[in-house]
Amino acid sequence: MLGSLAMSIINKNGALHTIRCQTVQTLKRHWELAILTALLVVLLAGQRAYLHRPAALLALVDWETIATLAGIILTTAAIRNSRLFGKLAAGILTHIHSERALALVLTAFTAGMATFLTNDIALLIIVPLTLSLQDFLEEDITTIVVFEALAANVGSALTPIGNPQNLYLWHRWGLHFVQFVSEMAAPVGLMMALLAALMFFVFPRRPLTLKTKEACRFRPRLAAFSLAALGVYIVLAEFRLSVYAFLPLLALFLIANRDAVRRADWGLVALFILMFVDFHLLASVPAVERALGGLKTGGAGKVFLGSILASQVISNVPASILVSQFSHAWRAIAYGVNLGGNGLFIGSLANLIALKMANDRRVWRDFHRYSLPYLAVTAALVYLVLL
Repeated sequence: MLGSLAMSIINKNGALHTIRCQTVQTLKRHWELAILTALLVVLLAGQRAYLHRPAALLALVDWETIATLAGIILTTAAIRNSRLFGKLAAGILTHIHSERALALVLTAFTAGMATFLTNDIALLIIVPLTLSLQDFLEEDITTIVVFEALAANVGSALTPIGNPQNLYLWHRWGLHFVQFVSEMAAPVGLMMALLAALMFFVFPRRPLTLKTKEACRFRPRLAAFSLAALGVYIVLAEFRLSVYAFLPLLALFLIANRDAVRRADWGLVALFILMFVDFHLLASVPAVERALGGLKTGGAGKVFLGSILASQVISNVPASILVSQFSHAWRAIAYGVNLGGNGLFIGSLANLIALKMANDRRVWRDFHRYSLPYLAVTAALVYLVLL
């Protein structure tokens, strides 16, 4: 009797220990979700009216953006399952032989794609390709992901359709497409030149060392199906129809490639939902509103710096919405929120996409090692030269 009781206690303690270990591992792996959940609890404690109006809380989320993100994550997971990225990676490495050249080509490609496909979509395509390249190389190239995030923010700043904050500002002030591009050309050119110069110092010209690797089994039918689904989904997203298209897309992949549904990073989708809710609630905190209220009487320089700082607290998309309520200096706001994406990781949602997909804790440190000095220098030059 005593023996069975002791064994029962040991089994229970062992189960509790296992649960505790699994909980710790989950928190370590998804620490951003834990932090944002804790922040949500704190914010709701101060804005309790939302507790009685859950529909109003859900309305704070841009579900079109969430559906677009989820659909692209799903299709890119299927593309990875097809081994297409591995095949492309092998092809790239037959033409590029130095780390610096590889970094410059990938970041230039990212910036170009972000100009018209948005920074988020560009990174969702380029980062998995970069990670596939890593599988073929002895050198650690995860730092390239940091510069892809910076390049996506810079490239997307050029056009009204490159990122959500530009799209909002473009519609709010009724600007012509060419007018917007001409106003953003100078800061984007400056940021791109400085980014390229920084990369020359960071990445050496040393030759890349290829691993001995068995050829991957390429699945052309799955690749073709997934690329077609991705193309159609991006077009639907441009027409803001992804909310209606996501469930049919999910059903298709449950039939065609269920493993892609399992491997898709749904934690990243949850992270974005929490960010929308948290940042909207944070923006309505009286202290934040009072701090930004001073922009009503400030000049372009003050609005520019305020937009950068706001982006570091609530991300650049909600910052652009919030600051525009206090100032009509659209050019200063556009400069500020676009530069502000290249600071703290929360400055731009695109940063989170790149860093989460890299799945390496060191990349978060490396990102701030380069992004903060880069923001300081570019902000100072734009302030002194262009404003």
